[in-house]
Amino acid sequence: MNKPNIGWKDIDWTLVRKTTFKWQQEIYLASKTGDFKKVRLLQHKLIASREAKLLAVRQVTQDNTGKVTAGADGIKRLTPNQRLKMVDQLRIPTKAKPLRRVWIPKPGTNEKRPLGIPTIQDRCLQALFKLALEPEWEAQFEPNSYGFRPGKGCHDAVKAIYDSTVKGSKYVLDADISKCFDRINHQYLLDKIAMKGAFRKQIKYWLEAGVLDGETFAETTQGTPQGGVISPLLANIALHGLELHLKQWISDKPIRSRTGVLVKPGRRYETIQVIRYADDFVILHRDKSIVLEAQEEVKRFLAPIGLELSEAKTRLSHTLELQEDDTIAEGFDGVVGFNFLGFTIKQFKSRHRSAKTTTGELLGFKTRIYPSKKTVNKHQEKLRQVVLKDGKVYDQSALIKKLNPIIRGWSSYFGVSDANTTKHLGKQDYLLYLKLRRWAKRKTGTSGKSTKFWKKLRKH
Repeated sequence: MNKPNIGWKDIDWTLVRKTTFKWQQEIYLASKTGDFKKVRLLQHKLIASREAKLLAVRQVTQDNTGKVTAGADGIKRLTPNQRLKMVDQLRIPTKAKPLRRVWIPKPGTNEKRPLGIPTIQDRCLQALFKLALEPEWEAQFEPNSYGFRPGKGCHDAVKAIYDSTVKGSKYVLDADISKCFDRINHQYLLDKIAMKGAFRKQIKYWLEAGVLDGETFAETTQGTPQGGVISPLLANIALHGLELHLKQWISDKPIRSRTGVLVKPGRRYETIQVIRYADDFVILHRDKSIVLEAQEEVKRFLAPIGLELSEAKTRLSHTLELQEDDTIAEGFDGVVGFNFLGFTIKQFKSRHRSAKTTTGELLGFKTRIYPSKKTVNKHQEKLRQVVLKDGKVYDQSALIKKLNPIIRGWSSYFGVSDANTTKHLGKQDYLLYLKLRRWAKRKTGTSGKSTKFWKKLRKH
């Protein structure tokens, strides 16, 4: 891999990935055993390796979705020769250039959220640094943290919620951290990462790079601006420890089981579930007082990080039914169930299809997970835009080409839930048919002629 005259197309990418992954495995294992002296040594070697630099440049300039997004320097793409030159330029530490401010709409609202786009060189350097930093923290991250992590995703988080509610009803704190990426305390984050010398200086360069909004420059004294390759990892590091903190906190509480028996201190941590996806998380427990106290404990945990809960997006509920003393003053809005990652999680009373305890006893309810109302409305609005607005200029073939990835993506994401049982998938199919029928009538002018767009498929 040290051949000086080798071209970009001639690089053995299988060997590059294999070599880099081997370094990452060693960092992971050293971190898992707590040998952080070895971790730092291996990180230095990985970052200095040509293989890791090649992989970082490829990820940013070829593989990533935003590969042609320009930073403050206006450069959108690199030629193969420029990529090889970029590999030779990657050094830590390197002073970071200001981020380019881009405003994008927030889904379902009229608001916009800011993105900070680094230059291609800074993104390549961040990707290189991430290759070394991520395995160290993957060895430490909590089991129920699912956002922006390799091998974990939304479905894993929802499955964890299902597993924690399928055998019992729970009170739930459905929480959201206000402007998480924008408010993380820099000093807290740097101290928590615990890197020294060039590594610490490089992270600080990125955090304090500043932002260019048009011609206006603004300093960044807090937060990890969204848009950077390494920002999600830094946010996860900042929030790491929330689950462990609450499990240690509850161990000192007098918790009783469903039968009224006092739970032993060594088992009390099992009674609370903390499931987090980036800055969204839920806390589940059968005792309302514990959930209310946990909310205050979360606030204390977040304070040193520079964060706080969003009052507008944080709510209290119950998975099955609310009691008369579950009041608005406590934070309950009277709605049973909660939404998480586009799903509604709610329990329904059932006599014939009831869930059972581990001993086979009927619980009298069943947990259902299905697309939330907000998600359904958003999906229908997207279909309406494609079929009835943009579709005015599409022929049948073009319309099908536009619709297929939308339908396939939505069905794949929600198809793993109870969406079919609750008739959500069937209803979406019918509503789309109505839109297509209207589109066909527009194209032909009459309902009778519009039938030419449909034909029966032979059954095999």
